[in-house]
Parts: sequence; C-alpha cells; structure tokens
Amino acid sequence: MDLFATVSRLPFSVLGPHRSDTCTVDRLNYKYTVIILVIFSIIVSNKQFSSDHIACWVPGHFTRSYEVYSNNICWVSNTYYVATAETLPLDENKKKTRVVKYYQWTPFILLFQAVLFYLPRMLWRSLSAKSGINIVNLVDAALNYQTADRFEDRNKIMTYLTRSIDQYVYMRKRKRKRFDFIRRFLAFILCVPGRRMGSYLLILFFVTKLLFIVNSLGQLFLLNIFLGHNFASYGVDLIRKILNGEELTESIYFPRVTMCEFAVRNIQNVHVHTVQCVLPINLFNEKAFLFIWFWLAFLTICNTYDLLAWFVRSFGRVRYAYIKKRLELMQSDTHLRRTPAKEFIHRYLQHDGVLILRLLAYNSSDLVVTELIQQLWQFYKRAGSGTGGPASTTGSAISSSAIPSSSRAGPGGGRQVSVRLFESGVGSGAGRDDM
Repeated sequence: MDLFATVSRLPFSVLGPHRSDTCTVDRLNYKYTVIILVIFSIIVSNKQFSSDHIACWVPGHFTRSYEVYSNNICWVSNTYYVATAETLPLDENKKKTRVVKYYQWTPFILLFQAVLFYLPRMLWRSLSAKSGINIVNLVDAALNYQTADRFEDRNKIMTYLTRSIDQYVYMRKRKRKRFDFIRRFLAFILCVPGRRMGSYLLILFFVTKLLFIVNSLGQLFLLNIFLGHNFASYGVDLIRKILNGEELTESIYFPRVTMCEFAVRNIQNVHVHTVQCVLPINLFNEKAFLFIWFWLAFLTICNTYDLLAWFVRSFGRVRYAYIKKRLELMQSDTHLRRTPAKEFIHRYLQHDGVLILRLLAYNSSDLVVTELIQQLWQFYKRAGSGTGGPASTTGSAISSSAIPSSSRAGPGGGRQVSVRLFESGVGSGAGRDDM
C-alpha cells in the first residue's frame, strides 16, 4: 500500500467533505473520534506548556530558585498519590504502586488513540483501491448524476457507473482463484462458508468493521496500561456512585494533589525532600477521559450493532429482496421470474456488487441506485439474449445513445466485450459459481 499517499490525504479524509465510501458509524470512528482526540491533545499540550502545570508546596526556607527547581523536578519525575486520611507509606514498593506516571504523556496518549482509530480506515482505503474499483469515484458520479441538467450528461454518468460495476464483477471472478486461500481464511474468521463468501470487498468491509470494534473496546483496556488502576470500569464506578448518592470525592485515576520526593546533593551530603504538589492539568484530564470512556462505550455499542446489521443485509433473503424490490419498481410487470432474478443477484452481481450498490445508495440516493440496478438488469438480459447490447457485434452496454462516442468507437471494442461476456456465462448461468 502507498503509505505516503495515504498519510498525505489524512487531513482531507478527516476534515474533508461528506463524500465517503462507508457508512455513518464508520465515520464516527475514523473521522469524528479522531477530531475529538486531536482537539483534546491540543488543549492538554497548551496547558502543559503554561507556567501553572504543577505547583508544589515547599518548605519556608526554600528560595525562589529552589521552588522553581522543585516544580520542574516533580513534573518530569513521577509523583505518587496518597489520600489525605492516609499516612505516607515508607515502603518503596508501596510508593511505586501509587505512582501517577501518565500526565506528562497525555497528549501523546491521545494522539496514539487517534492513530489507532484511523488505521482501519487506512486499511480499507488502501486495500479497496487494489480491488480495481474506486467507490468514492462512483459516489461522486452518483451525486453528479443527481445534479446533471443535460440528458446526455446523465446518460454518460449512468453508463460509467454501469460499466465500472460490470467490469469489477467480471475481473473479480477471473482473480478469485489467485486469492482463494486468503478468501477462505478470512471467511473462516467471519464464520461464513468459504464457497459462498468469495467477495474481496465484502470480506475487507467486515474485517474493517471488526477492527473498529476491537479498537473501541480494546482501548478501554489499553488505557489501563497508560493510566493505571482499572480504567475499564471508570464510568461504571461513577454511575454507581451517582445512583447510590455517594459523594464524588477526588478520583484515584486523576488525583489533583500528589506527593513528590526528590534528592538534592549538597557537596557530599544528599538530602531527600518530600513535598506536596497540585496538578491542575488533572482537572481537565479527569473530564476529558471521562468523556472518552463514555464515547468508547457508545462506539462499541454502535459498532457491534452496525456489524450485525450489515451482516444481515449482506446474506440470505435480505440481499435478494433488496435488489428484487428495486427491479420491480422499474418494471411494468411487478412479478419477475424468480430464476433470472436470482441468477442476476447471486451469479452476476454477487456479494461485492450488492455491497457496492448499498454503499452508493447510502452515500448518494436510493433513486439513483434503483436506476443503476435497472440498467445493470437490462445489460444482463441483453447479454443473455444474444441480441443487441454487448453480446452483439456493436458491443453497446446499454443503449447507444447512453454511451459516449469515445466508448462506442475503437477497433475491436465490441468484440472484446462480447468475448468477455461469453466467457463469463452471463444469462445462461454456465460457468458461474457462487462465491
């Protein structure tokens, strides 16, 4: 994958216009969550570079230079938390278990979280581009189709959409054996029978959604490593205290008052000082990470529901009913024969074709996709009948008026399309296996 090109597109992908090849829940992960985390990181960084990031209570005999030194040494070293009602522990091991070691690294933790949330998006954009079809371009074309004024422009756009999907479906069937092992392995992970899975984009789509779930749920436990204690139950503990009417005292996750020990060498003597410090930055950290906890919990629920919803949409009778219903909307006879419609959906469009159509409908208009399905259906019928369309010597995909002159011209153009459709067995069902 072209990592440099992907990274260079990061600002536009995150802050760019609403033209996407995914759904709203995915955008909650890779776009809005990334924006929230980056904003929090900028605010924390700004506060850390201010002069009041830490304030330590020093003995009266300390001079101003000693006080500045105490603040700086306690900031760069780790302080530890002891409640006001407790006595200071003398055991060094007990002190280590109470160390607050994250506040210097909070901006980097937030940025690291943002990168993790964008990685599945990078995977989807980079690997889906290798499939031979660019869904973002198709979405742009569908949106332009809605706003096009001239009839000729609309025909050209619809022809582009039809040809792109047809070419992709054909090429994926030619390449499926090359990636058969990877396809079956991923199908096994997704608990889907390998013979009927056979869809590069669909598998990648579900892998991306699984990564979003792992991200949102896993980061709750990952923050345990960075912040200490049991951060995964932070929000649950807070809700329990509110419901029980308990007082919301100082949080052990983000203590505002901590203890700091540092040594000062005076010639050959080393003096160890223990001072009490205030961390104003934790006032913001507490609110920020509380919001992040609830946001991660919300994302986990949304991602899980979205994965299950897309799983239902992509398999079984729901997929068949989605296409058949839109075919009937454009037909005068609302009772299509079951066998041709089933072959059109399962053998021609297959899983990837239906996924592309659903993503187009999600990001543009269901009316445009209904017309596109109708054109693909006409394309499929003409190829199977052997009269007109690509099966004829003209090699026209739809009607000749719907195809740009540059597409109609060219030596051998019609013959190549005819040979391609003959090899793929469109219409007759010969040589087409469910993937």
